[in-house]
This record gives sequence, C-alpha cells and structure tokens, in this order.
Amino acid sequence: MNRKMLSLNIGTTLAGLALALAPLAPAAAARLGNATVMNAATGVSLQVQSLNKTMSDGKSVLFWIFCPGGGGMGGCNITGPTLELGAGQQLNVTLNMMMAPQENPPYQGHTIHWHGLDVLQSEDGVPETGASVLGDNYSFSIDSRYVGSHMYHCHVHTVKHLEMGMYAPLVVKAVDNAGNFLDVINNGGPAYDYEWNLMYSSVDPAYHTAVGDSTVFADYNPKYFLINGNEGRSKSVPAETVTAAPGKKVAIRLFGIQSVNTSFEIKNASGTSQSFTVHNKDGYKLPSTQTLTRLDLSPGQTADVMVTLPSTSSSWYPQVTFKNLRNGAAYANGTAYTRLNF
Repeated sequence: MNRKMLSLNIGTTLAGLALALAPLAPAAAARLGNATVMNAATGVSLQVQSLNKTMSDGKSVLFWIFCPGGGGMGGCNITGPTLELGAGQQLNVTLNMMMAPQENPPYQGHTIHWHGLDVLQSEDGVPETGASVLGDNYSFSIDSRYVGSHMYHCHVHTVKHLEMGMYAPLVVKAVDNAGNFLDVINNGGPAYDYEWNLMYSSVDPAYHTAVGDSTVFADYNPKYFLINGNEGRSKSVPAETVTAAPGKKVAIRLFGIQSVNTSFEIKNASGTSQSFTVHNKDGYKLPSTQTLTRLDLSPGQTADVMVTLPSTSSSWYPQVTFKNLRNGAAYANGTAYTRLNF
C-alpha cells in the first residue's frame, strides 16, 4: 500500500470514528394536525386580521385572529399559530398592528398576554399595567418549571377579544445541552412519538357584534363549540382527523380557552372510554401522574396527557363536552369530536 492510500484509509477511518462518536440531534416527534407552528426564539412577527367563518347552520361569524406576520392570509386560522419555546431560551415576538381590526376607544388596540407564565410586568401584555396596545415587542425567558402547555391571548377588552378568536397555544419544551427541543411531556418526563394540540373554545355570536360596554356582555349563551377552530359536531364530521402509527405514544395537549366548563374523553369506535395519563396541569408537572377516562377543564386551564395506542389498527375519538357554568349540564349539540386513526 503506498503512502497516499495509507493516508486516505487512516483519514477515512478517523472520520468515520468521529462521526460515530458525535452526538446526534434528537429525533423529532411527528406533529399531528394542521396548526402552524413557529419557534418563538427565532424571531416571530404576528399580525391581527379578520376572518369570516361559515358555521354549521349556514350563518357567518366574524373572528379576529393572530396570523404569522408578512404573509397575507397564509397560515391564518381560528386558533392562531402555535408558538414553541425552549426552557431558558429567549422569546422574541413582535405584535404588528398594521391594518389590524380593532374597537373604538377606550378598547382600541391589542396586546399579547402570556397566560400561565410568570413574566416581567413589562412583558405581560396587560394595558392596565402599562402595556402598549398599538404594537409591541415581547422578550423574556422562563425556566424548566414551565415545560408544558400554556396559551397566549389578547388582554384588551378581554371578554370580547377572547371571544373574537384572539388566542393560540404556547408550548414550552425541555431542551438538551445544544438547545434542541426534547420530545418529553415535562422536564425529566417520558418521551412521546407524536404530539397533538387540541385548543377548544366556545362561541356566542352576540358577543361578536356587540361593542363597548354593551349589556350583551353581562350574559353568555354559546351556540357553537370548537376544537382547533372547527365545530366537529359528529364522529363522521370531526373537527380534525389525524393519523399515527399503532403501538406508539401520543402526547395530547389540551388548551381550554372556552368560556364554559368542559370534559375531555377518548372513546373507541364502539363508544367505550379509553384511559389516558395526565402529566401536567396548567403548565406544571403534577406531583404524581393521574390515569383517567375523563378530565374536566375550567376556562383558562391546560393539561398534557399521554396515551399509548393499541398495536392493531383502529380509530379513537378524542372529544370535548361543553357544560353550562351555572348548573353543569351539557349544552345541546355541545360535544365536539376529533378522530385519531392508527
């Protein structure tokens, strides 16, 4: 073997050894659903835009929604973009108010409030404590206690702007030493193969046309019940259908921005309730996990649950039943369905 070939072989061997020893970036879990997902640490711009949605009864309802900035109406849906942030990383979000629909004074403008996070008052998006309503930049970091599901929403005339659709998920993720997101349900918690965000909300159309201090806001009578911005009135017409692989672990993140109480369940094709494990409530790791077949969430709550799918192919129906705050009774047509194929 000549010197050139010897050098090439040694170099190739060393390169292969270095590659074998190099740390690999963690494999990313597959995302289920159609939501737009944005890394809030890389510089995100959001705009507020209008969207008219035709409901199941043929009537149109006007919504105001957070959209990715600079892209026309691309990526604009009821339930705004999901923002992800690693623990210890710096959030960098700009709210652009150019051409934003808004109310007249004293309720003009919009903010972003980081629901469930303990941040500086200057970053909290509350006008009464000094937040700008004419557009702002938001920057903060949070630690590993917050790994889990949170939300962001407008905090101007909250009773109306929440109802108009100004809300979206915020997911805080654990990271490795290189800053890569880890697909674990909480800091130090178990890993999953798929993740699926379900944000549920309710709609009282009277709120969408009322202005100022209308007496309409003294009562709440929801007519439509949404998961990820869609009604999902039956198993045959679910709000969202996703597909995973049999035998895999699925993290389901629940975001309850509705103005009424709810119960979350998973049922199989025969209507039998399936158990799931609750790992986080309101963005915090539980002292011990809970295995349930039904989970109640009040307005503004979140939860992170996990299921292990059976090894044989079938379909499950994660569903949310919306309940009257006063008496706990389920609303007529108040169950919204999704479908999970595997």
